[in-house]
Amino acid sequence: MCDTSLELIHRSDVVLDGGDPTSLGRDVRRGTLVRLAAGVFVREARWNGACGRHRHIALARAVVSRLGPSAVLSHGSALAVHGFPVLGDRPSRVHVLAPRRTTAKVSPLVHQHAAAASPLVVEVVAGLRVVPAARAAVDVARGGELRAGVVPLDHGLHVGAYDRAELEAVLVAIPRAPGSRRAAAAVAFADGRSESPGESISRVAVHTAGLAAPVLQQRFPEHGPTIGVVDFWWPEFGVVGEFDGEVKYRDREMRGGRSPEQVVVDEKNREDALRALPEVRTVVRWTWSDALRAEPLVRALVRAGVR
Repeated sequence: MCDTSLELIHRSDVVLDGGDPTSLGRDVRRGTLVRLAAGVFVREARWNGACGRHRHIALARAVVSRLGPSAVLSHGSALAVHGFPVLGDRPSRVHVLAPRRTTAKVSPLVHQHAAAASPLVVEVVAGLRVVPAARAAVDVARGGELRAGVVPLDHGLHVGAYDRAELEAVLVAIPRAPGSRRAAAAVAFADGRSESPGESISRVAVHTAGLAAPVLQQRFPEHGPTIGVVDFWWPEFGVVGEFDGEVKYRDREMRGGRSPEQVVVDEKNREDALRALPEVRTVVRWTWSDALRAEPLVRALVRAGVR
């Protein structure tokens, strides 16, 4: 369970309350406090119990308290505040836009980006000034590999945080920004029918390998009582593809009151029913590890007949 109660402790507040500010340094050395930025701390037990997203938001709040309230969070830092998933770990640095800078400035704690769009649009989310989700997702896509950009782009389209027109408007606003062509390719590939990061990186693996593009979220059968909606469907090969994320077994809410064992049984019965349909020749399942490494996923699909 992720601890979201990461209350920041400011040296200035300790002084105002008549406390001993030197005790903060002692507590850091003892391991009961974690220093996030100069003069800003969080309790070590809370920090250890927090997930990557909430750790990064706490770090962003600490940085903003040093830079001033006009600081605008961007890139992966803005995505964390917007609640978006990302591929891999959250950024080790807090990303901000610096409208007056023409070049980036990087320190161990902060990455200041030159603002590439004018005028700069700013939203306030949870008390923090951030770029809109569409801008943040495009900026992340500018700087990384295709799948790292597709994960947040897919998510935003899926939850309705923005539509494709908004993403394309961001691209128009930053035509000469570094990585804009890479971002344009990711936007063109993004699809809101992908329901999880695992499905997003699976699509990228299939695309990069040159395999036929699947139909996403196909209902079976097309008419009559529903057996299920599958993640991927290759009708020309009769192949169903399912990303088998562990969350469906571990997350109590997703299990809907069922035990993990019952979820396994239900999944097997559903797969048997799919295989019994005349149009389905086989069902291929893969894990998060398979999708990340790509080659095991591609090999399994090719073995099943996908070309």
